[in-house]
Amino acid sequence: MIDGDRRIGRPMCRSASFAVVLREAQWELDRVAFRLPRGEVSRAERHRLADALIELAEVLRDCE
Repeated sequence: MIDGDRRIGRPMCRSASFAVVLREAQWELDRVAFRLPRGEVSRAERHRLADALIELAEVLRDCE
C-alpha cells in the first residue's frame, strides 16, 4: 500500500490516507465488477478482494 503514508512531498494526514484506501478499494471493486461477468476473476482473486473488504470494514468502524 502506501509506503509510510507518503506520496510526493510531505506525509499525508490521517483523513487523506483513509481517502486513498477508499479509492483503492473502489478501483479494485470496479475492476472486478467489469471482469466478473466475463468469467475473468479467479476464486483466489475473489478471496483476496473479500479479505481487503473485511480489512476496509474494520478501518471504517475505527475511523472517527
